[in-house]
Amino acid sequence: MICRVMLFASLTIALSACDWDSSGTIELIINDDTDTGGVCPQLPPESTDQKVCHVWECSEVDGPDCWECSFVPGDEGVDCELSVDGIGVCLQGVCSPVPDPAELGDLGGTVASHELHFETGIFDTDIPLTIYVPDGDGPFPVVVFTHGYQLGAADYDSYGKHLATWGYLVVMPDMPDGFGGANHVELAEFTVAILDWIDEIAASGTWQGKVDPSKLALAGHSMGGKISMLVSTKDKRPQAVFGIDPVDDGVPMGSAADYPSVTPELMGNITIPLGILGETTNATCSGTWCKACAPADDNFQQYYEHAASPALQIEIVGANHMSFLDNPNCGFVCSMCDDGTDDTDTTRMLTQRYLTAFLNVFVNDNSAYRKFLDGSEMDADVAAGLTLYESKNGF
Repeated sequence: MICRVMLFASLTIALSACDWDSSGTIELIINDDTDTGGVCPQLPPESTDQKVCHVWECSEVDGPDCWECSFVPGDEGVDCELSVDGIGVCLQGVCSPVPDPAELGDLGGTVASHELHFETGIFDTDIPLTIYVPDGDGPFPVVVFTHGYQLGAADYDSYGKHLATWGYLVVMPDMPDGFGGANHVELAEFTVAILDWIDEIAASGTWQGKVDPSKLALAGHSMGGKISMLVSTKDKRPQAVFGIDPVDDGVPMGSAADYPSVTPELMGNITIPLGILGETTNATCSGTWCKACAPADDNFQQYYEHAASPALQIEIVGANHMSFLDNPNCGFVCSMCDDGTDDTDTTRMLTQRYLTAFLNVFVNDNSAYRKFLDGSEMDADVAAGLTLYESKNGF
């Protein structure tokens, strides 16, 4: 059985009689399907230059005859040689670990602002945008991140700064939500208009060359997670969508037409990879007059249950609906949700780890970060009692 094994490393390529495969892959024949003990499967016995590639971690992909290998942190500077006879691939270099996406990336950044003007009828609408711009020439992939109900972009400032250090240009709108504000259909339309604006600035003006609209993701918390999903049911520009404790319900007294339910009704229209992260503390609530902040019938688990595209569900154990904010004790709005048992700094760190890894995999096409989503690093978080996860639909 011929298997395509992917090696992730920072490599200095030494070309000899055969050519480097520009896809970054090599062809190997698997001799021992049980060889998971820390080394990649060996080359065929008939090879005259047989070596073992010590990448220290192999996981099964697409059945027992195909493996995916990635380097484990802590083994910098270990020589890793691999030669393949008769296939046309030569590889030699020094192995490098995959950095933890919970940590800040290598880039600095700046924060800019812009205001979009919408003529919406009797009253026009201005939407302020906070834009986190990585240092460097670009072009950079783009993330549009939408805040939760009665919250604002400032409540997620650390997310914008974090992603910018990883090379993402992050656009955070301050949406006109709240009582008397825009309904969910209008918020989705505003988001689509922001995507149009991104296309425009990528083509000309100050931002030309900084923005890569072909690499686009949507993300958001609570209501912002729902709006991101709603836009993804119709607009085909995003490559991936990530919801942080998305809540599907509307506003009391709102009509179904103005506040359409996304799950289960529209989930079949989302065809891109879907990351769904949340908590179950606020799936219910205590008290006679209480209303759950993320009710079980409308919470992140409902999005995952009805997802038709490749989907990942992550639960942060003990978190509450506001644990994801920079300041979970933000005042009256935050006080409406029952407290969790988590350390909120840890919750925010984990959320930024998974969000960044998800974007690295599905927007930047760097599968080395999969281990933080459904591999060894995620399993370590589960073993530590921090998270639970599952995936489906070929995620």
